[in-house]
Amino acid sequence: MRTEAILVMILFAAIFVFSVIEAPFYSYETFTLIAILSAELGFIALAQSFVIASGEIDLSAAAVLSLSLWVYDGFATGLGFSLPLAVIPTLILASCIGFIHGYLSIRLNVPGFIVTFVGMVIWKGILTAITQGEHEGYLGDKNTLFTNLLQGYLGPVPGVFLWFIVFTAIFTILLTRTRFGSHVLAVGGNPVVARNVGVRIERTKILCFMLSALMAALTAIFFFNRQFYVASDVMVEAPLFAICASVIGGCRAGRANILGTTIGVLIIVVVQRGTAIAGVPATLYMSVVGIILLIFATVHIKARGLFWIR
Repeated sequence: MRTEAILVMILFAAIFVFSVIEAPFYSYETFTLIAILSAELGFIALAQSFVIASGEIDLSAAAVLSLSLWVYDGFATGLGFSLPLAVIPTLILASCIGFIHGYLSIRLNVPGFIVTFVGMVIWKGILTAITQGEHEGYLGDKNTLFTNLLQGYLGPVPGVFLWFIVFTAIFTILLTRTRFGSHVLAVGGNPVVARNVGVRIERTKILCFMLSALMAALTAIFFFNRQFYVASDVMVEAPLFAICASVIGGCRAGRANILGTTIGVLIIVVVQRGTAIAGVPATLYMSVVGIILLIFATVHIKARGLFWIR
Protein backbone atom coordinates (compact mmCIF):
# COMPACT_ATOMS: atom_id res chain seq x y z
CA MET A 1 0.00 0.00 0.00
CA ARG A 2 1.33 3.42 -0.94
CA THR A 3 1.68 6.14 1.67
CA GLU A 4 -0.67 8.33 -0.40
CA ALA A 5 -3.44 5.75 0.01
CA ILE A 6 -3.12 5.91 3.79
CA LEU A 7 -3.20 9.72 3.68
CA VAL A 8 -6.35 9.67 1.54
CA MET A 9 -8.04 7.37 4.08
CA ILE A 10 -7.04 9.76 6.88
CA LEU A 11 -8.40 12.69 4.86
CA PHE A 12 -11.78 11.02 4.31
CA ALA A 13 -11.86 9.94 7.96
CA ALA A 14 -11.36 13.57 9.02
CA ILE A 15 -14.13 14.74 6.68
CA PHE A 16 -16.48 12.04 8.00
CA VAL A 17 -15.76 12.81 11.66
CA PHE A 18 -16.32 16.56 11.30
CA SER A 19 -19.44 15.99 9.17
CA VAL A 20 -20.90 13.84 11.96
CA ILE A 21 -19.92 16.27 14.71
CA GLU A 22 -21.19 19.36 12.89
CA ALA A 23 -23.66 18.93 10.02
CA PRO A 24 -22.87 22.42 8.54
CA PHE A 25 -19.34 21.16 7.79
CA TYR A 26 -20.67 19.01 4.96
CA SER A 27 -21.65 21.86 2.64
CA TYR A 28 -20.57 23.41 -0.64
CA GLU A 29 -19.48 26.62 1.10
CA THR A 30 -17.21 24.74 3.50
CA PHE A 31 -15.58 22.64 0.80
CA THR A 32 -15.10 25.72 -1.38
CA LEU A 33 -13.30 27.52 1.43
CA ILE A 34 -11.23 24.40 2.13
CA ALA A 35 -10.19 24.33 -1.53
CA ILE A 36 -9.16 28.00 -1.48
CA LEU A 37 -7.24 27.81 1.79
CA SER A 38 -5.60 24.54 0.76
CA ALA A 39 -4.31 26.16 -2.41
CA GLU A 40 -2.83 29.14 -0.58
CA LEU A 41 -1.13 26.96 2.02
CA GLY A 42 -0.25 24.39 -0.62
CA PHE A 43 1.83 26.78 -2.73
CA ILE A 44 4.12 27.28 0.26
CA ALA A 45 4.15 23.57 1.16
CA LEU A 46 5.14 22.49 -2.36
CA ALA A 47 8.30 24.57 -2.20
CA GLN A 48 8.92 23.55 1.41
CA SER A 49 9.05 19.95 0.20
CA PHE A 50 12.11 20.78 -1.89
CA VAL A 51 13.76 22.67 0.97
CA ILE A 52 13.20 19.77 3.37
CA ALA A 53 14.37 17.23 0.79
CA SER A 54 17.62 19.20 0.46
CA GLY A 55 18.17 18.86 4.20
CA GLU A 56 17.05 22.35 5.22
CA ILE A 57 13.98 24.13 6.65
CA ASP A 58 12.62 27.56 5.70
CA LEU A 59 10.80 29.47 8.46
CA SER A 60 10.55 32.79 6.63
CA ALA A 61 7.56 32.12 4.35
CA ALA A 62 5.04 34.19 6.33
CA ALA A 63 7.37 37.20 6.50
CA VAL A 64 8.20 36.97 2.80
CA LEU A 65 4.48 36.63 2.04
CA SER A 66 3.56 39.74 4.05
CA LEU A 67 6.42 41.74 2.57
CA SER A 68 5.44 40.63 -0.93
CA LEU A 69 1.85 41.74 -0.26
CA TRP A 70 2.99 45.27 0.51
CA VAL A 71 5.40 45.36 -2.41
CA TYR A 72 2.69 44.12 -4.78
CA ASP A 73 0.21 46.68 -3.48
CA GLY A 74 2.87 49.38 -3.56
CA PHE A 75 3.56 48.86 -7.24
CA ALA A 76 -0.13 48.44 -8.08
CA THR A 77 -1.46 51.34 -6.00
CA GLY A 78 1.46 53.65 -5.33
CA LEU A 79 3.22 53.44 -8.68
CA GLY A 80 0.22 52.74 -10.87
CA PHE A 81 1.29 49.36 -12.21
CA SER A 82 -1.40 47.06 -13.48
CA LEU A 83 -2.01 44.00 -11.29
CA PRO A 84 -0.34 41.63 -13.80
CA LEU A 85 2.67 43.93 -14.25
CA ALA A 86 3.14 44.31 -10.48
CA VAL A 87 3.76 40.56 -10.31
CA ILE A 88 7.21 40.96 -11.91
CA PRO A 89 8.93 43.19 -9.30
CA THR A 90 7.21 41.24 -6.52
CA LEU A 91 8.67 37.93 -7.68
CA ILE A 92 12.08 39.51 -8.34
CA LEU A 93 12.23 40.84 -4.78
CA ALA A 94 11.18 37.47 -3.37
CA SER A 95 13.83 35.62 -5.38
CA CYS A 96 16.46 38.05 -4.07
CA ILE A 97 15.34 37.37 -0.49
CA GLY A 98 15.54 33.63 -1.10
CA PHE A 99 19.01 34.04 -2.58
CA ILE A 100 20.14 35.99 0.48
CA HIS A 101 18.84 33.29 2.82
CA GLY A 102 20.52 30.50 0.86
CA TYR A 103 23.77 32.37 0.34
CA LEU A 104 24.13 33.31 4.01
CA SER A 105 23.32 29.75 5.10
CA ILE A 106 26.05 28.37 2.81
CA ARG A 107 28.58 31.15 3.32
CA LEU A 108 28.29 31.24 7.11
CA ASN A 109 27.82 27.46 7.38
CA VAL A 110 24.71 28.04 9.48
CA PRO A 111 21.62 25.77 9.25
CA GLY A 112 18.94 27.19 7.02
CA PHE A 113 16.25 27.22 9.70
CA ILE A 114 18.38 29.61 11.79
CA VAL A 115 19.08 31.94 8.86
CA THR A 116 15.44 31.98 7.78
CA PHE A 117 14.26 32.48 11.36
CA VAL A 118 16.52 35.53 11.63
CA GLY A 119 15.33 36.61 8.21
CA MET A 120 11.73 36.27 9.34
CA VAL A 121 12.41 38.54 12.31
CA ILE A 122 14.25 41.10 10.19
CA TRP A 123 11.68 41.28 7.36
CA LYS A 124 8.81 41.40 9.86
CA GLY A 125 10.58 44.15 11.79
CA ILE A 126 11.20 46.23 8.68
CA LEU A 127 7.62 45.75 7.51
CA THR A 128 6.15 46.67 10.91
CA ALA A 129 8.33 49.78 11.11
CA ILE A 130 7.18 50.92 7.68
CA THR A 131 3.48 50.08 8.05
CA GLN A 132 3.11 50.63 11.81
CA GLY A 133 1.10 47.40 11.84
CA GLU A 134 -1.75 48.97 9.86
CA HIS A 135 -3.96 47.26 7.29
CA GLU A 136 -4.60 48.82 3.91
CA GLY A 137 -7.30 48.09 1.35
CA TYR A 138 -6.89 48.15 -2.41
CA LEU A 139 -8.92 50.90 -4.11
CA GLY A 140 -8.29 49.95 -7.71
CA ASP A 141 -10.38 47.88 -10.11
CA LYS A 142 -11.18 44.53 -8.48
CA ASN A 143 -12.96 42.96 -11.42
CA THR A 144 -10.26 42.50 -14.03
CA LEU A 145 -9.48 39.65 -16.39
CA PHE A 146 -6.31 38.93 -14.38
CA THR A 147 -8.19 38.73 -11.08
CA ASN A 148 -10.84 36.48 -12.59
CA LEU A 149 -8.10 34.27 -14.04
CA LEU A 150 -6.61 33.79 -10.56
CA GLN A 151 -9.74 33.74 -8.43
CA GLY A 152 -12.61 32.92 -10.75
CA TYR A 153 -14.51 29.63 -10.80
CA LEU A 154 -14.60 26.84 -13.33
CA GLY A 155 -18.06 25.51 -12.66
CA PRO A 156 -18.21 24.86 -8.91
CA VAL A 157 -14.42 24.65 -8.49
CA PRO A 158 -12.42 27.72 -7.33
CA GLY A 159 -9.83 28.74 -9.90
CA VAL A 160 -7.08 28.99 -7.29
CA PHE A 161 -7.52 25.31 -6.49
CA LEU A 162 -7.10 24.46 -10.17
CA TRP A 163 -3.90 26.49 -10.14
CA PHE A 164 -2.80 24.46 -7.12
CA ILE A 165 -3.37 21.25 -9.09
CA VAL A 166 -1.33 22.68 -11.96
CA PHE A 167 1.55 23.60 -9.66
CA THR A 168 1.37 20.18 -8.01
CA ALA A 169 1.88 18.62 -11.44
CA ILE A 170 4.72 21.05 -12.24
CA PHE A 171 6.52 20.34 -8.97
CA THR A 172 6.07 16.60 -9.47
CA ILE A 173 7.74 16.86 -12.88
CA LEU A 174 10.43 19.13 -11.46
CA LEU A 175 11.20 16.58 -8.76
CA THR A 176 11.03 13.36 -10.75
CA ARG A 177 11.92 14.35 -14.32
CA THR A 178 14.64 16.99 -14.05
CA ARG A 179 18.29 17.11 -13.07
CA PHE A 180 17.49 19.73 -10.45
CA GLY A 181 15.09 17.36 -8.68
CA SER A 182 17.68 14.58 -8.68
CA HIS A 183 20.27 16.98 -7.29
CA VAL A 184 17.93 18.07 -4.47
CA LEU A 185 17.39 14.48 -3.38
CA ALA A 186 21.10 13.70 -3.67
CA VAL A 187 22.11 16.73 -1.60
CA GLY A 188 19.64 15.88 1.15
CA GLY A 189 20.37 12.15 1.08
CA ASN A 190 24.17 12.15 1.16
CA PRO A 191 26.00 15.45 0.55
CA VAL A 192 29.42 13.80 0.40
CA VAL A 193 28.41 11.38 -2.33
CA ALA A 194 26.53 14.15 -4.13
CA ARG A 195 29.63 16.35 -4.20
CA ASN A 196 31.80 13.46 -5.36
CA VAL A 197 29.56 12.86 -8.38
CA GLY A 198 29.64 16.52 -9.34
CA VAL A 199 26.48 17.96 -7.78
CA ARG A 200 26.90 21.63 -6.89
CA ILE A 201 25.51 21.50 -3.37
CA GLU A 202 25.68 25.22 -2.68
CA ARG A 203 23.84 26.18 -5.85
CA THR A 204 21.19 23.51 -5.31
CA LYS A 205 20.39 24.67 -1.78
CA ILE A 206 20.31 28.33 -2.79
CA LEU A 207 17.87 27.49 -5.59
CA CYS A 208 15.64 25.67 -3.06
CA PHE A 209 15.51 28.76 -0.83
CA MET A 210 14.79 30.95 -3.85
CA LEU A 211 12.01 28.60 -4.89
CA SER A 212 10.53 28.77 -1.40
CA ALA A 213 10.55 32.58 -1.39
CA LEU A 214 9.06 32.72 -4.89
CA MET A 215 6.17 30.48 -3.88
CA ALA A 216 5.53 32.61 -0.78
CA ALA A 217 5.34 35.67 -3.03
CA LEU A 218 3.05 33.80 -5.43
CA THR A 219 0.78 32.99 -2.48
CA ALA A 220 0.73 36.71 -1.63
CA ILE A 221 -0.38 37.53 -5.18
CA PHE A 222 -3.22 35.01 -5.06
CA PHE A 223 -4.21 36.21 -1.57
CA PHE A 224 -4.22 39.85 -2.65
CA ASN A 225 -6.42 39.15 -5.66
CA ARG A 226 -8.89 37.39 -3.36
CA GLN A 227 -9.01 39.69 -0.32
CA PHE A 228 -7.77 43.00 -1.79
CA TYR A 229 -6.03 44.16 1.37
CA VAL A 230 -2.53 44.03 2.78
CA ALA A 231 -1.33 43.48 6.35
CA SER A 232 1.81 42.47 8.19
CA ASP A 233 0.15 39.54 9.98
CA VAL A 234 -1.17 37.42 7.11
CA MET A 235 -0.91 33.61 7.38
CA VAL A 236 1.59 33.82 10.24
CA GLU A 237 1.33 30.08 10.96
CA ALA A 238 1.79 29.11 7.31
CA PRO A 239 5.47 28.06 7.49
CA LEU A 240 4.88 25.63 10.35
CA PHE A 241 1.74 24.16 8.80
CA ALA A 242 3.54 23.87 5.45
CA ILE A 243 6.38 21.99 7.13
CA CYS A 244 3.83 19.79 8.91
CA ALA A 245 2.07 19.02 5.62
CA SER A 246 5.35 18.12 3.93
CA VAL A 247 6.45 15.84 6.75
CA ILE A 248 3.04 14.18 6.98
CA GLY A 249 3.23 13.70 3.23
CA GLY A 250 6.49 11.78 3.52
CA CYS A 251 9.18 14.43 2.95
CA ARG A 252 12.51 14.28 4.71
CA ALA A 253 16.16 14.87 3.87
CA GLY A 254 16.84 13.01 0.65
CA ARG A 255 13.20 12.28 -0.07
CA ALA A 256 10.18 14.27 -1.26
CA ASN A 257 6.60 13.28 -2.02
CA ILE A 258 4.70 16.04 -3.81
CA LEU A 259 1.37 14.19 -3.95
CA GLY A 260 1.74 13.24 -0.29
CA THR A 261 2.40 16.89 0.58
CA THR A 262 -0.73 17.94 -1.32
CA ILE A 263 -2.87 15.46 0.61
CA GLY A 264 -1.17 16.57 3.83
CA VAL A 265 -2.22 20.15 3.09
CA LEU A 266 -5.83 19.06 2.57
CA ILE A 267 -5.79 17.15 5.88
CA ILE A 268 -4.49 20.19 7.76
CA VAL A 269 -7.04 22.59 6.27
CA VAL A 270 -9.91 20.15 6.86
CA VAL A 271 -8.87 19.90 10.51
CA GLN A 272 -8.59 23.70 10.78
CA ARG A 273 -12.03 24.35 9.28
CA GLY A 274 -13.66 21.46 11.13
CA THR A 275 -12.31 22.71 14.42
CA ALA A 276 -13.52 26.24 13.70
CA ILE A 277 -17.03 25.10 12.66
CA ALA A 278 -17.23 22.90 15.77
CA GLY A 279 -17.15 26.08 17.80
CA VAL A 280 -13.86 25.55 19.64
CA PRO A 281 -13.03 28.76 21.56
CA ALA A 282 -10.44 30.97 19.89
CA THR A 283 -8.15 30.64 22.91
CA LEU A 284 -8.02 26.86 22.46
CA TYR A 285 -8.23 26.70 18.66
CA MET A 286 -4.53 26.21 17.88
CA SER A 287 -4.10 23.72 20.72
CA VAL A 288 -7.01 21.60 19.52
CA VAL A 289 -5.80 21.71 15.90
CA GLY A 290 -2.33 20.64 17.06
CA ILE A 291 -3.67 17.71 19.09
CA ILE A 292 -5.85 16.48 16.22
CA LEU A 293 -2.94 16.72 13.77
CA LEU A 294 -0.75 14.81 16.21
CA ILE A 295 -3.36 12.04 16.38
CA PHE A 296 -3.60 11.80 12.58
CA ALA A 297 0.19 11.89 12.20
CA THR A 298 0.51 9.08 14.74
CA VAL A 299 -2.12 7.03 12.91
CA HIS A 300 -0.21 7.60 9.68
CA ILE A 301 3.08 6.45 11.19
CA LYS A 302 1.51 3.37 12.79
CA ALA A 303 -0.22 2.50 9.52
CA ARG A 304 3.10 2.75 7.68
CA GLY A 305 4.43 0.15 10.07
CA LEU A 306 1.52 -2.22 9.48
CA PHE A 307 1.57 -2.11 5.69
CA TRP A 308 4.24 -2.34 3.09
CA ILE A 309 4.71 1.28 2.11
CA ARG A 310 6.27 2.50 -1.11
